[in-house]
Amino acid sequence: MLALDQRPVLVSAAQVVDRLDDGWRGLDPAEIIAEAVEKAIAVSGAADRLREIIDNVTLTRTFVDSVPEKIRYHFAPFGYSDGLPISVADHLGLTGVTLQYAQAGGQSPQEQVAKLARAVARGDCRAAVLCGGEAIGTMRHHQRSGTSVDWSEKTSGDFVDDGIGLDGMFVPYLARHKALAPTDIYPLFEHAKRHQLGEDRAAYRQRLGRLLARLAEVARDNPNSMFAMSASADEIGTESAGNRVITDPHLKSMVAKDGVNQAAAVIITSYQQARELGLAERAVFLNGYGIATETDVLNRPELGASPALHWAYAQALNTSGASLDDIDAFDLYSCFPVAVIEALEALGLDWEDPRPLTLTGGLPFFGGPGNSYSLHAIASAVECIQAKEHQTVMVGALGGNLSKHAVGVYSSEPNDFDITNEQPTFVSSGESVQVNESYSGVVRVETFTIKSVPEGAWIIAIGRALEDNRRVVSARVANEDDVSMLFLNGEPIGARIIVEPVENESHHIVGLG
Repeated sequence: MLALDQRPVLVSAAQVVDRLDDGWRGLDPAEIIAEAVEKAIAVSGAADRLREIIDNVTLTRTFVDSVPEKIRYHFAPFGYSDGLPISVADHLGLTGVTLQYAQAGGQSPQEQVAKLARAVARGDCRAAVLCGGEAIGTMRHHQRSGTSVDWSEKTSGDFVDDGIGLDGMFVPYLARHKALAPTDIYPLFEHAKRHQLGEDRAAYRQRLGRLLARLAEVARDNPNSMFAMSASADEIGTESAGNRVITDPHLKSMVAKDGVNQAAAVIITSYQQARELGLAERAVFLNGYGIATETDVLNRPELGASPALHWAYAQALNTSGASLDDIDAFDLYSCFPVAVIEALEALGLDWEDPRPLTLTGGLPFFGGPGNSYSLHAIASAVECIQAKEHQTVMVGALGGNLSKHAVGVYSSEPNDFDITNEQPTFVSSGESVQVNESYSGVVRVETFTIKSVPEGAWIIAIGRALEDNRRVVSARVANEDDVSMLFLNGEPIGARIIVEPVENESHHIVGLG
């Protein structure tokens, strides 16, 4: 068992928002991230002494650095730092520290907290900073207004780069049917979940509105929100001029908003160091966590479920020794509604459970600063525990296509969790579904979505071949025939359609089966 003095603790946290209002400052990514770190140091209560012992600065990966370099210029019209960790350290005046750049993925903040906490517990570092942020809102503002800035920076020095780490994000067979981005793929999960819950399309949207209104209420009162949107359940769940369809069934108010200027930072050290700095009363313990990776999208037994997510939440509770009743508040990852619902199901939480489901307001309303959103959730957990608003908080983080999961339990009171011990890993117990990319015949629809393309409404369907039960993806532009009307207005899940292979190694929906 790890001695109390060796236990890693989070002693400070801070968040920064640069809204596009009268107080807008136009901070670039390095500036806003560095400001969050400076704020975390300043509010700690032992700023000078804490700064002296920082020997590791780890950054969550920005969006622009999460795409291949050959296309990066498309996403960085004003340039970018070729070594963002170095740029941030330079702003902070920190030298001689280990600099690390984490892999992409919304799960990375919780993964990195666990990794840095383990390093502290093993004595590999005295104090570590985890920080991250985005300035996409400012970038887009300059684009809209026609103004120009120069964010390019050539750095000198070294940092450990964990790589982009987007394995599984791009699924070629799906992409050939125009299911490319998360906004195309998560709707497939969402419709599968809707059908699993036995609800029609209209009723499900209203149910999502009621669920997400709880998040919007928190965001409205959060001073760190980018948008602080105030939206009712009806407004969220009803299509309107200001709440257009993104990809069916998702409306604009239901999905993550990435046009933000937000950053966060937390500082991790040992309980002994915290005690010596006079910060023992501010110590927040990571009492348990779970990390798991899901099977590739098209090989999953169920498209509306994630056994890996369920495992990660169960593992976090198990290692913490806490029961569900011991958790005072949650921050459930909310990039798309299905992620929240799957977490509720993993925990066995009622949709109407009165405990907070978010501390921030969630990605659709608080803001979705790329890979670093859950760092805001963790920072909020630290802040509310230090303020004695809650004693124990659970944070769920998610990356990829419902693929990568990391969950942490934070508390003001230590348990007997030894983070230096090897943690178990998730092993899928479900059979891997095989894919048939050359099938011609009848398919039973498992899920679907409809997106807008220049040619019109584009139907994407995933189903099982009647011949061999392998999975088949198919698509077509909607018209006024029976199969189009079924997908546009009816319930296609469970229906039979006829598909045939076409030139680009994709499948065309021919008609009803």
